[in-house]
Amino acid sequence: MALAEKLSDSGPILAGHEVGTQVYLVHDAFSDAGVKIEAFNAAHLRMIAASRKKTDKRDSYWIARALQTGMKPHPVYIPRGDVREIRGLLAQREAVVEDLKRWRLRARAQLRARGVCIPRGSWRIDALVDQMLEDPDGVDTHLLDALGLCDRTTALFAEELANLEAELETKVRGNEVVERLRTIPGFGKLVSACFYATICEIERFSNARSLTSYVGLVPTIRQTGDVAHLGHISKEGSPRMRRLLVQAAHTVIRSSRADAQPLRSIYGRIAANKQRKKIAVIALARHLAKIAYHVWKDETEYNPKALRCSET
Repeated sequence: MALAEKLSDSGPILAGHEVGTQVYLVHDAFSDAGVKIEAFNAAHLRMIAASRKKTDKRDSYWIARALQTGMKPHPVYIPRGDVREIRGLLAQREAVVEDLKRWRLRARAQLRARGVCIPRGSWRIDALVDQMLEDPDGVDTHLLDALGLCDRTTALFAEELANLEAELETKVRGNEVVERLRTIPGFGKLVSACFYATICEIERFSNARSLTSYVGLVPTIRQTGDVAHLGHISKEGSPRMRRLLVQAAHTVIRSSRADAQPLRSIYGRIAANKQRKKIAVIALARHLAKIAYHVWKDETEYNPKALRCSET
């Protein structure tokens, strides 16, 4: 910081760094010192990603060269205020869900190893474990101990998950953007909160397509001359947001809400055969992201009559 303050006397300073676990700490410290600092994803800096020798010294050199020449990727957006807290809660929730899933799979593995018939669905694993713990007659002692450990641990994580979701609900309560997003079919409290925390400022995007590109739901393009090939989706941006949008699309497909019928028709037109069902789900997820953009940008609520496909 002393160096930054010393150099700032000769003019404005532009600095860059890689995105990491201390991105907020570094960004705030340099910004408070009067330095304009930009964060970059190392995978987007080809000089760093393609280098055989990746050291802090070489990374710093190539980031400085990118800033000097202007040949740099789009910097990562660094939010402030309540958005950081919501992102932190979402990250904690995702970690707890993964741990809960891991211990349920461990219980499943213990049962399968001893030839126990396992019904489909992870929630039935909990019921089966509870049943065996309540009636242990004829059950191996070691299996009971292993299942007891899994049961106690999953109960602990389930309680922690409920607390995080309650805290998240409190954090977004009264947020007008989140409330408007929840009017969209498939957008529950989790999807709406994650969308708000991921986008932060809708003014960053000039149109809905740029937003869908930001969350990685647009196809990649490979063009040579007059020949262009469309590939898989780019998968850029937040994997959590992309995954939740796909889950929202599945919710819309199964929904019986009348206002979701125009959205289901989008899926129905594309999913003409089994080979295109996954493509149809992604297309619906992309369409939901576009609707969310306009709901946020126009400060309105979801209106199925305003959709182009509402007449089909």
